[in-house]
Amino acid sequence: MPAAEKPINVGMSSNVLEFGAMPGRLDGIGIYTQALEAALIARGINVRRVGAPVRVGGRFVKARQASISFPLPLPYLSGYASAMKRPLPFAAGVERAIDIYHATDYLVPSLARTPVVATLYDAIPLMNPQWANPRLRSLKNWLLKRCAQSADAVIAISNAAVPDLVEHYAIPPARIRVIPLGVDSRWFERPDDDRIDVTIREHGLTRGYFLHVGTLQPRKNIDALVTAYERLPAGVRDARQLVLVGKYGWGVAGLRDRLLSKRSAGRIVWLDYVTRDVLQSLYYGAGAFVFPSLSEGFGLPVIEALAAGLPVIATRLPALVEIAERYAMFVASDIDALSQALADMHDRHDSFEDAQARRQHAATFSWGECARATEALYLELIGTAKLPIHP
Repeated sequence: MPAAEKPINVGMSSNVLEFGAMPGRLDGIGIYTQALEAALIARGINVRRVGAPVRVGGRFVKARQASISFPLPLPYLSGYASAMKRPLPFAAGVERAIDIYHATDYLVPSLARTPVVATLYDAIPLMNPQWANPRLRSLKNWLLKRCAQSADAVIAISNAAVPDLVEHYAIPPARIRVIPLGVDSRWFERPDDDRIDVTIREHGLTRGYFLHVGTLQPRKNIDALVTAYERLPAGVRDARQLVLVGKYGWGVAGLRDRLLSKRSAGRIVWLDYVTRDVLQSLYYGAGAFVFPSLSEGFGLPVIEALAAGLPVIATRLPALVEIAERYAMFVASDIDALSQALADMHDRHDSFEDAQARRQHAATFSWGECARATEALYLELIGTAKLPIHP
């Protein structure tokens, strides 16, 4: 139970849980929102999902999972509030129901009387707009920056992300708290061999493959990974498939076509979206994990792979070095470096003790600890704002 006299009522943005990607197919933001919600509830905090209408198929659809909602789409309300330099209109009903609002989806409302926490995962849309969905990019970036600046506190998910948030969002450093992500306990649980065998057989795989998990989009650098794999000696490719798990995002239509054309050969396998149960078996059927990203605020799949005990190849990004430390092989992001790393990993002898050390490191990332630190931030803001705790 929190240190307050009565449970805190937290309003948490929930549209990402039903509209962020596809229902039941959560992206990284959805995983964070869902996992943090569950961990906060376990600590005795009342979490109320806050939704808003979203345009789906040419019409506006109300959020079904929300217990309270803004009456109009948040981008419209926030755009008006930012342009007029005033609090969000039509928000009184939401504010009456909560003590603090947590925006986990970059849509940060400026509320008149309720403290607002915003989790900003990275500054990629502002730093490298060519790596983000181009639709209305300039307008989105303007609104993203203006809304983020209105938050009373900002959560960065790694120390490495802080300088980018300060520079590109113009967030004062004193307003930023670093609270790393956690890792779900399921990734530490090895499925039985029969279940692993069924999964890899259904997808035409052989144990020991190189595995990548992540949405197909420009900054994930998957095109370079595919080329690096194709440069490997035939004997390595015969021994280890390259398995890519992740839905198509945007901006890499050529890569999508390239992967589809290679399906019949069976050495490069793109599985698109898979359920978490299937992904669990895929982690434990793999021989190594490869994460060639060009920019990350954290890199949750790397920690999931370490939780499964997998050797990891990752690009030498500040956030990835911070979270994986000495438990990954760090390389440059170019094709030659990736190809050499894959060849070296193929020849590497990995011991049981090595795998256990990686698992122990991954266990230091806990959703329970993430929730504890987040709760402490809530209490700090509520105390600073001198707001009552609702009954």
